[in-house]
Amino acid sequence: MIDIEKAKKEFIEYVKQYDINNGRIRLKMTHILKVAEVSRLIASNLNLSEEQINLAELIGIFHDIGRFEQIRLYDTFSDKDSGLDHAAYSVKVLYEDGLIKRFLDTTKYDYIIKQAVYNHNKAKIDESVEGEALIFSKIVRDADKVDIYRVINQDAMSDVFWYKEFENLEIGEQVFKEFKEDHFVKYKDVKNNADLIPVFYGYIFDFNFPYALKLIQKNEYLENFALRIKESFKSDIIDRKVEEILEICNNYMNKNT
Repeated sequence: MIDIEKAKKEFIEYVKQYDINNGRIRLKMTHILKVAEVSRLIASNLNLSEEQINLAELIGIFHDIGRFEQIRLYDTFSDKDSGLDHAAYSVKVLYEDGLIKRFLDTTKYDYIIKQAVYNHNKAKIDESVEGEALIFSKIVRDADKVDIYRVINQDAMSDVFWYKEFENLEIGEQVFKEFKEDHFVKYKDVKNNADLIPVFYGYIFDFNFPYALKLIQKNEYLENFALRIKESFKSDIIDRKVEEILEICNNYMNKNT
């Protein structure tokens, strides 16, 4: 039996060992709780059982739990710059370091949790994942992306983006080409904050459930993010590229919701 209220309390206690005054720590704590909430909404929309809905919410709590050590050690969300795969590290914190014991007294869900957490940040879910593990992997991936759009619209841009500089930048031709052709930007090609813009918009093309896309549309996240970009980057060239990116994204969403 999953006690989801106890799990939320245990999560808050775990985070207290880190510097809550650090903007990135606060951002990540809120993000995790929101992803858990959206995971519950998606699971409910899929008409799953109450225990499955609680499991989806629990996986939302677990999906980024390795981020706190990443921030403490490297002060960045960039897996590339820290050399740390935050999903794999979250599995390590849960199972090798034993944190899972604070949340569950059963091993019944271990395989599902490990697969869902490990695969939540990968370009694609591993082809070997199937059954319930695949369903929960898809749920947490969608919930994660829904809340990433909330984060990039509400939190300080300096906490959201990886680098310090926002002015005198342009979106690299390579990442812009990757977005237009494949709707997926390779992280190795990201050189600055401007390159992250098509990365964020590219998440739209990796949703599994129409319900999650409807949450994006309802909150007008894509349009509002474009306004924030205009204010932060102050570049007419970037603004024109964002208009093109936005049109591509909206056309896709309209066809898939």
